Amino acid sequence: KQWYQRRVAITAGILGGGIASMFFMFVLTAIGNLEGIMMGKGFELQLIPEVAFSLVLSLVVAGSIHRVSITCCVIFSLVILYFMNSISQKTHGVSEAAPTKLEKKKRR
Repeated sequence: KQWYQRRVAITAGILGGGIASMFFMFVLTAIGNLEGIMMGKGFELQLIPEVAFSLVLSLVVAGSIHRVSITCCVIFSLVILYFMNSISQKTHGVSEAAPTKLEKKKRR
């Protein structure tokens, strides 16, 4: 009986972390859409205010489910953030610094 309860608790923690990481994705998308409407289409999400706020909010949700859910939520959210970033770069182009102009040396 004890083994079964422990297994159910761990399974609930992992499942709770997955659900909370999906909540992270939805909150981050909602914030990005709201900022896109308010500040224009060219606005990008930043790491510190928007992503950190969404992650903390999802960790609070995960913590209300189970302690194991917090750790799983962090791992799953970082994986989701990586794939969201790669999809965004493929769709909207790479946002890098402008390339510097190389000067050619003249031969004498």
